[in-house]
Parts: sequence; C-alpha cells; structure tokens
Amino acid sequence: MKKYLMAIVATLFVGSAMALENEPKNGFTWQVFAGFDVANLKGDFVPPTVGKGDPKVGALLGLKVDYMLPNAKGTYITAGVDWIQRGSKYDFIDPVKGTGTYKIQAHYIEIPIRVAYRYNINKLWGVYGELGPYLAVGIGGKLRQNFDDDSFDSEKTKYFTKKYAQTFKATYDMRAIQRFDCGIGFRVGGEYHNQYSLPLGYDWGFTDSYINDFRKNMKNDYAVMPGIPLKERKNHNFALTFGYRF
Repeated sequence: MKKYLMAIVATLFVGSAMALENEPKNGFTWQVFAGFDVANLKGDFVPPTVGKGDPKVGALLGLKVDYMLPNAKGTYITAGVDWIQRGSKYDFIDPVKGTGTYKIQAHYIEIPIRVAYRYNINKLWGVYGELGPYLAVGIGGKLRQNFDDDSFDSEKTKYFTKKYAQTFKATYDMRAIQRFDCGIGFRVGGEYHNQYSLPLGYDWGFTDSYINDFRKNMKNDYAVMPGIPLKERKNHNFALTFGYRF
C-alpha cells in the first residue's frame, strides 16, 4: 500500500514540476490567422422565402494580441480585429418567376475580447480555450437571387442598403438590415512550438439583424405579411482557422 501511495505522490510531484517548467511566459504576443467560417442567420427571412435558411461558407482573416497575465499560471486576455464573411441561403417562390434561391454574403469587421487559459503539455505542444464577447459592424455585402428557370437572369442588390426590394411588392425607402452586431464566442485549439495554432470556434449573435422600422412596415403591409411580425434573425458562425504567432 505504501508503494502505491509513494508512486502517486511521485507522479503528482513530477507532473507539478513539468507544469511549472512549461508554464507560458508572461507578456504580449501577436498572432495572425486565416481560415474559413460556416455562417447562418437563425430566424425568418422576408416572404416569399421557404424554410429557416441554410449555412453558407465564407472566409476569415484576423490579427490579435494575447497578454499572458503575470503569476496567473496560463491565464491570459486576448483581443483582435477580424474581417469575416457571414451570410445564409434561403429558398423562395416567386409568383411570376417561380422557385429560386437567395444568397446573402455580408462582410463584417469584428472585434473580439476574450478571457482565456493555456496549458502547455510539454515544450512543444499546448492547448487553450477562450471565451468572451465580440462587437461587429457590417462594411458591405450583397443579396443575390438565382432563379431555377434559366430564362430569368439572376438579380443582386447591396445587403446593407437604404432601399430594400421586395420581390412582388414595392421598394421600401428604408434600411432593412442594420450594420451593428454583438454577441459572445469561444475558441478552443492546440498550438505547436508556441507558434502554429489550429483553433475551432463558434459565435452566437445577440442582435436582431432587422431594423425596427422595417419590421413594423412589413407587419403593416397586408399584401405581404398580413399582421404577422417577423421573428428575430441573428448571426451564428462556426470557424476553423490556422494561426501563426510572432
């Protein structure tokens, strides 16, 4: 019994010594990363769309700074600036042109701020997790309508625009989609040689993408939505990136 207890104590001692030896260094480091995201807008799109929307793949580029807190044994704060493509796909039915697909591609500048923890398994390998809020603003994008009937050409318009064209009604002289977004996200990943990282992440948007005036207009337009309010529509985003620390 004493042998087993001594072995357990020795294992814990060695593990603690290795953890101290491989503890991340304090201070600032920078990291650039690139990858792709699978984005979706959870909620209703305006009629005559069918269903809740399908994910759309986009690109992601970013720069962030990590500050390893002194005497915090791997706890750090990270913040950055990202360029990210978001969007979704919706099927629709037009009374004249038939069935088709809406494809939304929106470009955002996003600022994430997260609290994180890193654990170095040994001198070469480490794992980490990050959690915190983000703020984002839309800088551009487009909404494309592709019709299944080849006799009709595709149509496209700006996504963040002051005019929103309804397929079988009129053009509303108002902004339908707001640029601002905020939410919370997390990242988990592994890092090699304190330089190369492969994080996975997910962001939950809290902000309704529809502007209130547009929502009221649509509800009062009985030719389109007879007294039925639009449900909230929020950004959701899964990301896989590759990072390099310097």
